[in-house]
Amino acid sequence: MFSDQYIIKDVEPLIPNQTVEEALLVLNKLHIDMLPLVDNQKLVNYISYENLEGHASNVLLSRIPFFTTVLPFVTPNQHIINVLSQLKTLNLSLLAVLDDENNYVGILKTKDIVKALSQSLSVKSQGSIIVIRLKPQDFSLSDIVRIIEYGDAKVLGFFTFEIENSDELELHLKLSTTFLRNILATLERYEYNVVQYYNREDANDDNDWRYEHLMKFIDL
Repeated sequence: MFSDQYIIKDVEPLIPNQTVEEALLVLNKLHIDMLPLVDNQKLVNYISYENLEGHASNVLLSRIPFFTTVLPFVTPNQHIINVLSQLKTLNLSLLAVLDDENNYVGILKTKDIVKALSQSLSVKSQGSIIVIRLKPQDFSLSDIVRIIEYGDAKVLGFFTFEIENSDELELHLKLSTTFLRNILATLERYEYNVVQYYNREDANDDNDWRYEHLMKFIDL
């Protein structure tokens, strides 16, 4: 899945000759905490509520200090897992999307990417999710799938995340079963570190479960 499917193009970015007061009105109207600042289709800054604090209402956005020395962005052909990893690392609710010529295209929201990934994990189907933490050199999907299938279950979807300031990664697996006892015991016997698991049958509302639990186990 590529990020171009989830780009929001109908939200106008902020522009340098707008004032702090105008920016606050836009953020409040959109119920969003930040927006890109764009000049002649080029990304020049990010403006958030935090950036605007302490500035007079008539100060131009062009006078606001830069968000960072190197402005982060994503591209339309970037895979959404890479996009979400970038959003997670930066702890942002959105990022600007730029084309091959670095022209502004739109924005990607963290919430939209999370929902897209949760659907790719087949979360609407019955089953469960387990999260395994391991070192990259110990990661063998075929071995893990074999253990899962030995427990009479199927892997419906998966993705991985690097853990910041760690040499480990997290593997998130959606399984076809809610009966995890034997699978968890077998994984433990093979010294796999299962750090979290969720049963679909524990939830009442599919949409809330899909979003809230995915948010929890990727720690966004």
